[in-house]
Amino acid sequence: MALALGPLLFIPLGLLTTGTASGQARPIAHAAPARSAATRSVTSPTWWKGGICDPGNAPGSEALGASWHGLVACGPGPTQGGSDHVVYFFPGAWGELEWECVELSMRWMYLAWGVNPYPADGWDVVRDYPIYRSRYNPGGPQLLVVTNGTVGAAPQPGDVVSLGRTHYDDFGHTAVVTASAVDAQGNGTITVIQQNGGSGNDGWATYPVSGWLVADGVTGWLHNPSWSYQWPLVGFSDPYGFQAGSVSPGNDYGQVTADASLISVSGYAGAGGTDGGAIYGYIDQDGNFFVQDGSSATSYLEAQHVTSIAVATTTSGVPLLAYLDTTGEFYAEEGSFTAPFTLEASGATSIAIAAGTGSAPPLLGYVRGANGAFLTKAGVAGDNWTVVQASGVRSIALAQGGAEAGGLIGYLSNAGTFYASTDTSQVQWTPEANGVTAISVATVGATDEPLLGYLAGNSFYAAEGLNPRAWVQEAKGVARMAVASDPEPSASPVLGYVTQSGDLEVLQGQLTGSFSLQAADVSSFALSSITNS
Repeated sequence: MALALGPLLFIPLGLLTTGTASGQARPIAHAAPARSAATRSVTSPTWWKGGICDPGNAPGSEALGASWHGLVACGPGPTQGGSDHVVYFFPGAWGELEWECVELSMRWMYLAWGVNPYPADGWDVVRDYPIYRSRYNPGGPQLLVVTNGTVGAAPQPGDVVSLGRTHYDDFGHTAVVTASAVDAQGNGTITVIQQNGGSGNDGWATYPVSGWLVADGVTGWLHNPSWSYQWPLVGFSDPYGFQAGSVSPGNDYGQVTADASLISVSGYAGAGGTDGGAIYGYIDQDGNFFVQDGSSATSYLEAQHVTSIAVATTTSGVPLLAYLDTTGEFYAEEGSFTAPFTLEASGATSIAIAAGTGSAPPLLGYVRGANGAFLTKAGVAGDNWTVVQASGVRSIALAQGGAEAGGLIGYLSNAGTFYASTDTSQVQWTPEANGVTAISVATVGATDEPLLGYLAGNSFYAAEGLNPRAWVQEAKGVARMAVASDPEPSASPVLGYVTQSGDLEVLQGQLTGSFSLQAADVSSFALSSITNS
């Protein structure tokens, strides 16, 4: 049935969130949840016909533009000139209306969390889950209902929010959180994906957060503790030393050491039901290379007379450590903080490493000082080195994907051109940009989507994919930048930069999203990600 919609309600930031009916088509026959465990990304619904956004069942339907981990915002909804169409996720299910806001939230919870649809309008999607759980989801997950304004709590990516009713809108609104940029004081923004957000809305919206209170009418949200999520892992040097921590709501940075001249960080995913971990590497003022396990305060002296370092971790937390000494010798070690290092190469001027994931071995690379050649190989003390660029290389960057040939390599030429290639066994360089002074690369998610970043003229640019159609200018007045991610299916791009005035900003999610200020008076930083599961 089509429910009548109230007058349109305009909210701050010009975001429209009204006219969101529940899709109460018929009672449900008791049915077990379709999925028994949460997944980090979702597939196309089996009930859709004719392609994306179900045009076979709902003619004229199309993707609005917003998508996140397989969740696609569809339309047009009633506030966008469309009309309601009843759909059933499975036989006997509670009916939902395409393309109301509730359909998107219910589709996400069903596909990602194994939650069956239940009766709700936008304003009471959050409130009604515990009320109807015994009837519609007796075997469903124990979702937490979080009240807006709870100190120390901010919506996390994957959470489902409700927005309250107003004098002009009886139905309220609901959406799925895709990014959270909230600092330790509870200030910042959240980004959501939504449907039926008003004329011209592409499925994205941003809500401000102040003192742990989410604005724009948010009343609360549903959180699934069993659904894992990735957080940016950041290390930085300020006047007090080397600070590090994950960029998660309410988390404060901790000091690794007061004495560090160069830093590196790496995060990894936790085993089932646990938080992920991190390792921190640094060189002190005397040229000593130390590594610290993030779960303890113990620092391990790895080497002396060191000029450059790199640390990485596999998805299971196995450390990969490397350093370049004052004589140009490149050493690496995998698996322990205390095992001896292997001499990998001599005559190096710069080094890079990327930890193996899945079936992929670690990826190592260096620049040979004699002629500026770029060489790579797979594995510590493993294969022979391969020259992937014969000369003219200034600096390099590596990222390892989930497949043996899924790595991503890049280099900056002496002439200032940024080149990248995805297949390390059959390198085919793609020129990405000119006038470049620094580069960074990563692979995103289980599909090893390339993520590229570069600095040119004090502007930070980023893009997904090789030779992208358009680069996103992330910021101006930038002194340093980096990109990161991880191979988990739910992974998102992670971007960070330090301004010329020393402010450190970090973003997670879509490249056009909002950055969050993390620290001031920063001289250098390192970026990775950490996944809780």
